[in-house]
Amino acid sequence: MVTALQSEPNNEDAKSTSSTLVNGEHSSTRNEMDAVAERTTTTTAGAATPTAATTTTAATATTATATDETNNNNNRNTNLNLPQIRHGFDQEMYEEDIIRFLYFSEKRHDSNAQPNATVRNALKDWRLRERIKTVSGLLVVCLNIGTDPPDVVKTNPCAKLECWIDPFLLIPQKSLEAIGKNLHNQYETINGRTRFKLSLDPSVEETKKVCCQMRRNAKEERILFHYNGHGVPKPTTSGEIWVFNRNYTQYIPVSLFDLQSWLGSPVIYVWDCSAAGNIINAFNRFAEQRDTEALRMAQQHQNTSTQASWKDSIQLAACGPTETLPMNPDLPADVFTACLTTPIEMSLRWVVMRNPLLTSNITMDMVLQLPGRATERRTPLGELNWIFTAVTDTIAWCVLQDEPELFKRLFRQDLTVASMFRNYLLAERIMRSYQCTPMSTPKLPETHDHPMWQAWDLAVDMCLFQLPALKASESGGPAHEYQSSTFFSEQLTAFEVWLSEGAVNPKIPEQLPIVLQVLLSQVHRLRALILLSRFLDLGPWAVNAALSVGIFPYVLKLLQSPAAELKPVLVFIWARILAVDRSCQNDLLKDHGYAYFINILTPNNAMLSIPHVSEHRAMSAFILSVFCTNFKMGQQACLRGNVIAACLAHVKDPDPLLRQWICLCLAQVWMNNSEAKSAAIAENGHEKLCALLSDSVPEVRASAMYALGTFLADPNKTEQIVNIEHNIAISALTVMSDGSPMVRREFVIALSHIVDQAGPGKFLAAASQTIEEDQSQRSVFGEDRGKAMRSRQSEWRAAIDGHFGSSSYDSVYAVIWKALLNLSVDPHPDVSKAAAVVVDHINALLLSTPMIGEYATNLARESAHQQASQETLGMDRSQSFQNYDDNNRSSTHSTSPVSRRPAKLTRSVSFASTLRTIYNFGNTSSNLNAPPTNANDLQENNRPVSSSAAVAAASAANSKQNSTSIGNKSQSAVDDSTLPLISTFYDWSCEYFTEPQMRATEADEPGSVVYTQRKWRRSRNEKILQESNSTKGMAGTSRWDEQINSMYNDTEATLLLLHQFEPHLVAADAYNCLVVWDWKTGTPLSVIDNHNPAHSRISDMKFINEEDEALLLTGSDDGVVRLYKNYDGSDQEQAVLVSSWRALKDMEKSSSRQSGLVSDWHQARGLLFTGGDARYIKVWDVHQEMPVLDIPTQSLGCVTSLTSDQVNGNILIAGFGDGSISVYDRRLAPEDALVKKWEEHKAWVTGVHLQREGNRELISGGFEGDVKIWDIRESHSLRTIQAHTQNEMTALAVHDHSQVIASAGDDQIIKVWNMDGHRLSTIRPTSGFLGQKTSSTRTLAFHPNLMVMAASGDDGYINLYGTH
Repeated sequence: MVTALQSEPNNEDAKSTSSTLVNGEHSSTRNEMDAVAERTTTTTAGAATPTAATTTTAATATTATATDETNNNNNRNTNLNLPQIRHGFDQEMYEEDIIRFLYFSEKRHDSNAQPNATVRNALKDWRLRERIKTVSGLLVVCLNIGTDPPDVVKTNPCAKLECWIDPFLLIPQKSLEAIGKNLHNQYETINGRTRFKLSLDPSVEETKKVCCQMRRNAKEERILFHYNGHGVPKPTTSGEIWVFNRNYTQYIPVSLFDLQSWLGSPVIYVWDCSAAGNIINAFNRFAEQRDTEALRMAQQHQNTSTQASWKDSIQLAACGPTETLPMNPDLPADVFTACLTTPIEMSLRWVVMRNPLLTSNITMDMVLQLPGRATERRTPLGELNWIFTAVTDTIAWCVLQDEPELFKRLFRQDLTVASMFRNYLLAERIMRSYQCTPMSTPKLPETHDHPMWQAWDLAVDMCLFQLPALKASESGGPAHEYQSSTFFSEQLTAFEVWLSEGAVNPKIPEQLPIVLQVLLSQVHRLRALILLSRFLDLGPWAVNAALSVGIFPYVLKLLQSPAAELKPVLVFIWARILAVDRSCQNDLLKDHGYAYFINILTPNNAMLSIPHVSEHRAMSAFILSVFCTNFKMGQQACLRGNVIAACLAHVKDPDPLLRQWICLCLAQVWMNNSEAKSAAIAENGHEKLCALLSDSVPEVRASAMYALGTFLADPNKTEQIVNIEHNIAISALTVMSDGSPMVRREFVIALSHIVDQAGPGKFLAAASQTIEEDQSQRSVFGEDRGKAMRSRQSEWRAAIDGHFGSSSYDSVYAVIWKALLNLSVDPHPDVSKAAAVVVDHINALLLSTPMIGEYATNLARESAHQQASQETLGMDRSQSFQNYDDNNRSSTHSTSPVSRRPAKLTRSVSFASTLRTIYNFGNTSSNLNAPPTNANDLQENNRPVSSSAAVAAASAANSKQNSTSIGNKSQSAVDDSTLPLISTFYDWSCEYFTEPQMRATEADEPGSVVYTQRKWRRSRNEKILQESNSTKGMAGTSRWDEQINSMYNDTEATLLLLHQFEPHLVAADAYNCLVVWDWKTGTPLSVIDNHNPAHSRISDMKFINEEDEALLLTGSDDGVVRLYKNYDGSDQEQAVLVSSWRALKDMEKSSSRQSGLVSDWHQARGLLFTGGDARYIKVWDVHQEMPVLDIPTQSLGCVTSLTSDQVNGNILIAGFGDGSISVYDRRLAPEDALVKKWEEHKAWVTGVHLQREGNRELISGGFEGDVKIWDIRESHSLRTIQAHTQNEMTALAVHDHSQVIASAGDDQIIKVWNMDGHRLSTIRPTSGFLGQKTSSTRTLAFHPNLMVMAASGDDGYINLYGTH
């Protein structure tokens, strides 16, 4: 996907930053070069136009560039004392200095624009499905002050404080009430909304009554049960706790089993007594019994009402089953309760107790009088409270990372439970230092020695350090300003360090919950948000982590903040969250959060001060699009907020990401929403989107097509909307010649909506019209049969009108139908499969219509007969499309792979042919007569030609006899579920926001595998270039007849291609197979089927991105270009089709010899020049995947060979079938681009080649055997070599670096020449035992760098020769 940083859209050098730089280090040179290239392209094109026709123009146009450019003579050039470089190119920079982009390596090529299932399934469930409240609490205190229980022997002195009160200062009853009141207050500070009830020294009856009453009042909510048993015996192992009798003469046991019955569930229990572990163990035993009993009852009565499980009760106990509470006189007697309810006080006291040095100027009483309030974060007490919350939350988060559900339940679901458990962590730390191990259900991992406690100790120390000065200033001493703690800024720094250093492995940093706490503070908020956005940028796992910590309510609340500096960060964070979790629509709707993003998207807003404003608007458009997806209320909210107008205002924005997302946002706003469509029509939205179908970025074109597709998908139509839809469909036809399969697929999906809604009648009429056109073209055979056909046609016409109501043959539907037929033979399987579904839907409808089915059956039979008769007469038009060398292989035809292939369902542009193959499929007997339908009849969209008029309905006839035939399938195929097709483009586009944007991609990170491989390849490439430099000087004087290797290719190779750096040799045969060889070892690496339609052949091959992982490009004589990655089968994987498109349309078929499609590739500019059996040369910018120029050839012959200057790609030279050679300058206007024409060859130009390096010689060879050397500034050739006088020259090759030419004639001899016309070698390729068979050479190829030449013969052998 194209990132936001791009210069103006039409500049070809404005390559997206997401394209990978191969030479990562020299990006500065690239920018200088861009500036120069841009300057020259504009100036020279303007300057050279007036005198375009004169001969001198080519020279001036070329040298203009030369003088304007920097002189970059490479070190490779300086060590050669060669003659002057031709064409005035000596000033030009060398191609190797240009930093290379890797074309076709974008995300859309890797994933075929299909969404990744793992991304969509990445979401973890972070929401709290139910928030449980603790509505009431029962505080049971059994102290019986003054009487110690019999089983506890107390020390002297002993811990005596209960709730920070000395029980022996007052009379026992007063003390008990004061303690109860304090306990009540301490619990209320934890949660002021909970209603607490005291039960002081209760009897059994009282306990039961209070418990039952409490459950009645609480209904389904949670109850807190606090039990202080310091004045009664320890709990028993069998599960009893103790209370009193009415007059306090006896201790009475209460069974936990009964207590469970009285309190029900859910409950949180706090057990503060010795041997509290006994309670937990017994309680869990009873809970299990109850649960199994409940399960048994439910099974008996098939009862589905689910009672909350008893095992889910939450318990906190002060110590283990055999432990006694600490009796240290410096501690309170209820240490556990003090930790749970007054953690700050307890913590401070403990610090003072452990550090005797502190007590010199700090007393216990001072500690308890820490200034401030717990709720005010700017005061010392408030700040400590805040830090304590952050520390304990972090510890809990760290130890429960593997149990997110438990963390959610204990620390997020219920405020009271969360506070109690955070404080419990402190209790565990303090009590373990006194040999008590607190217990809990559910059990938590150990936390008492977690490193975060050290951060807490430091914060407490810093606070206590200031305490004497604060106290002094309170009592009138010198004023002291409280210094806030540096805890939060230090933790943010730690988080920042983690992000910059440790973010490679997805281990979640422990500072994440602290970032959450920091969002509460205005001082650190912006910094925390920026760090959070950097964290979320790491990918979906990071978003999940942040959501499960509980970040969502905070960022939702911040949408209400007017602060301008938060806007960019918040937009980024929301885009990340919504990319992973789309379920936040209601949250955005609730408090009008969505308005925040509409404001940013709306133009002329205060957003302009923000850098990269377009990128943030694109994110806002993405957020709003998710807000509208399948959410009617979201669509209405966006409509009210004028999102449509806001989006359309950015249609011409320079940032492609924004252009893409406003299209997708519009699509989601008006999907299935008539009101939104009307609003868009009022704003002329559909026309503005149609204009984007010719955008320079494929993703933008695809998203515009997607948006128009959703615009068409609306069943409630007025006449006006139908007309608008027709206009959209017609103007979208341009997309058929788009180079990107992603865009074409969206077009098919858009058309499927029209087919779905127009109803069958319109398209059956269109289909019948196509068949009639077929018939009229084919009434060659006999007048009487023609008459019979015509009378039957009128019957059919009547049948159609009767069945569907009369319909004028609507030309729009006919055009759409032909477009669909065209797309069903698209070279890319994704597109053709989608279009085939739509076409088959209509075929099936046709076959299931009475009368019509019958007519079509007869038609099918006739067509099959006629096919047979035509074949005997040799009249089938498709047969005449064979290329010239079919004759050579007619003798071996019976064993050729073509004849061995099984019959398969072939598609064709013509409806008729498609139907015929269906008929033949049903009727295997007639299969012998039916040749494969040809897909290379592809003419203009509106004139499908076909070799027969078809028949689909045959299958309907078959279905009467044969229930398994296609006819029956077609009956079921008419169900409506197939149409319209569903697009996945939106989901795929959303994945952009799950990928890292802030850091370099993995491939660009030094040390990564890809980076290291790339670096290795680069050094290897340099070595090969050095090797070629050392040998290329001698190549023009050495002999070339040393055979290096010989490989048997099974079939005769018609084309050879050698890779510049890898030892790869690709051989293409006449049967569309490519074999990739390792030419050093002579082993085949892989075989690729090019999937050409019948009777078409591969006519050209090129490598793309040769300096890195190369792609193999093939061109076929039906005008189709295909690109393969992994072509050499490395990693034991098949070659993968990266992209394919029809690079040349209007390929003219004739019975004379044809060149097919020939091409030339310019790596530095990313240009593909294509020509062949067409009247123009098309220039494709593969970065845009669009044609940028059509140059008329101004010649009658076909283009047989193309070559371009590898400097700037401005000069293009073409050889023609009539012997002429033309030079074009692509900077001029297309009609003036022809700047030179030579007509010295008298026959077919076998090849024309302009060297990439060395002297940049331009060489051409003619069929008559003459080789000529040219300078484009001269009107005549510089030199002619008569290579083959008596024989025709069948192959020509030129070495790119040295002064060597090779030619082969049909006299079975290969000759190697230097540029001066001296013959260096004569080679007679032989094969067979002792080499007694000579073979004639089909094609020659030089290695681009090394001194190696490959030649393939008609006997299937490929020979390699080197110099010696």
